[in-house]
Amino acid sequence: MAFSNAEKSRHGKSAQDSLSFILNRCKKLNYITDYAEEYRIGKEGYTNEKQFYAPFLIVFPDGTKWALYTTTSMRTDRIKGQQWDAVNLKEIDPQITKAYLVFPDGVPEKDRNEFLRQNSKYTSKVEYSAIDEIVSQDNINNLIESYAIQNKSPGQKTDIQGNNFEQRVADVLSFKPNLLKWKNGDKTIEGMHYDLFESIVSCFELDRKSVLNIFATADSKIIGRLPSGGKPKTDVLVYVDYSNQAKNFFTISCKRTSKNEVSVHQYSANSYADVLNPKDSELRRLLNDFQVNGNLRDFGAENSLALKDSLSPYLEKLSLWVLGGFGGDGNEKQCASYILTYDNQTNIFKIHTITEYHQHLLKAGVNGHFGTLFKWTFASGQRGKSIQLKVKIV
Repeated sequence: MAFSNAEKSRHGKSAQDSLSFILNRCKKLNYITDYAEEYRIGKEGYTNEKQFYAPFLIVFPDGTKWALYTTTSMRTDRIKGQQWDAVNLKEIDPQITKAYLVFPDGVPEKDRNEFLRQNSKYTSKVEYSAIDEIVSQDNINNLIESYAIQNKSPGQKTDIQGNNFEQRVADVLSFKPNLLKWKNGDKTIEGMHYDLFESIVSCFELDRKSVLNIFATADSKIIGRLPSGGKPKTDVLVYVDYSNQAKNFFTISCKRTSKNEVSVHQYSANSYADVLNPKDSELRRLLNDFQVNGNLRDFGAENSLALKDSLSPYLEKLSLWVLGGFGGDGNEKQCASYILTYDNQTNIFKIHTITEYHQHLLKAGVNGHFGTLFKWTFASGQRGKSIQLKVKIV
């Protein structure tokens, strides 16, 4: 599509505004201490003190700086100018250790492939580049996060990444330009993590014409704790307003991981029994015996077979409770109707309804313990106190 000069200007500004929002969020999360927009500097001994430029300069707590550029199209002639700026910025200020060229997540696949091909030339040293990498909005967010938490323990990293991914999802759904791009098809709007936004609202089966506003929150105080005091399955609560003044809400469970399985459930044996069938005394006994032993070896083959038989009438009920909280003590806003997975290794996200994900696991042939879809174990320090379930990410 050919843009007029005014449209090109709006298009470029849209990409910069979206990156600015991402950086502002990174600042709130303390990943960076500050960032400057329209950064300019000159070389010592020259009267032009603003010769070299970066749309954004970010500063980490350790003083390290990165220069960030934005692009909406793969044009090597334009990149040559950014290369000139980047090489001089790094020479003038040794604390500027990286320079990245950032493209929007929502670009067509053809354009994305062009960005990735050019980036490969840089990273494989086919071509010299002062631009370290050409990356997407999602990539730059993760690169900033990874650098900021590099000295944290593995457990701390997992908690930080998980919690902040939930907030990222809420921000993406609440970002007004994403809604406008989706509703109006305005090609001059790039949006922020737009591919994620579009996948989620498509899974919700929302109608572009009737949706007036979308607001999402990952605030645990708003979502609330379960009556039992536990954490609800809902990580992101999404409110949708319609043009006919109707309102609706959607609930999402977010699972971000670098592994092929993730912890999804942790309750006492009696809680399992109360949800599945409080009158089934044999099931309760076996669940409590497993809780005491904590593993298949100590639980024994005979008990394992007995628990498999006792659980068999409740397999779907168990899955819907484990994945979405249905049948437990949470209210309807605390039970997750959708599950969003994000693979740290591939940066690939997928969203399904809870029932779809249950069927997806079955079709994938996932085999857990006791005839269920889940691996049964216990969390550190919780042997004899609770049972933890893990599920494969598929």
